[in-house]
Amino acid sequence: TTSIPENINKSNFQSCITNQMILAPLTRGGNLPFRRLCTDFGLQVSVSEMIYARSLLRGDPVEQARTRRCSQEPCFGVQLATNNVQEGADAI
Repeated sequence: TTSIPENINKSNFQSCITNQMILAPLTRGGNLPFRRLCTDFGLQVSVSEMIYARSLLRGDPVEQARTRRCSQEPCFGVQLATNNVQEGADAI
């Protein structure tokens, strides 16, 4: 299995995920325990459920839980939903 670099930039992202096992975002199914199980079967790239930036900024514990990743996930992406660019930037 190919190791994915810790700091991935846009220019090398595509080459890093080529031929890797990717788990698409799953509503109510892509939680941390499930993703952890998937890493046991070779998962290399996973993506969070959609996270509302406004709720994350307000400290919503459910949204905060969706941002957590386990150390076995080599590459974990977070999806942020917002209608305000600054709000999205603040949530990162």
